[in-house]
Amino acid sequence: MPESAELPTTQSVDQVADRTPSDPISKLARELTRLQHHDRGTLARLRRTDPLRDGRDSIFETERVLRAAGIAVTGNRRERWALVLHCLAIAQGRHSARADAKPGQVFAQLRFSEARVKQIVQADWRVLCDLMPRIARRLAAAGETVNWWPLATLLLYADDPEAECVAAADAARREIVAGYLSAGNDGEASND
Repeated sequence: MPESAELPTTQSVDQVADRTPSDPISKLARELTRLQHHDRGTLARLRRTDPLRDGRDSIFETERVLRAAGIAVTGNRRERWALVLHCLAIAQGRHSARADAKPGQVFAQLRFSEARVKQIVQADWRVLCDLMPRIARRLAAAGETVNWWPLATLLLYADDPEAECVAAADAARREIVAGYLSAGNDGEASND
């Protein structure tokens, strides 16, 4: 289950992000911001290269940024963290634990349809691998900042058979739905 850089399941996603200013997602976001100013070529490769299809093209860049963020994982977890990094790079490193940056609320502000949000929370890992980069592009195009923890939790734990991983993914799904519904969305938005 969770390695040192991953989310504990005993706390909500918000509690972890708020209490841990040096959490791995924040560290990734800071490193990507640094790259925007000092190494745009690396940032471009991280955005452009799908780590699941052609990850060898950016293996050095991916490893360097993951290590800089204190994320030292291997195997399946490394692949999942590489996808989180790819999506965060597409979203220009925009991550915040602010209360108004919850994914469900941001999705409602961007007028995601209820069907789109259902697709996100009901997706298995393979579908999430296709959806998350698109969501990241939409967030970047809108200039929106979002708390990436619930989205990253889905990417890290979806379809993992361990009970703790299932619980973490389900908690992230519930948080996304609750944020979407709390934003007063009546399901009529359809700007997908």
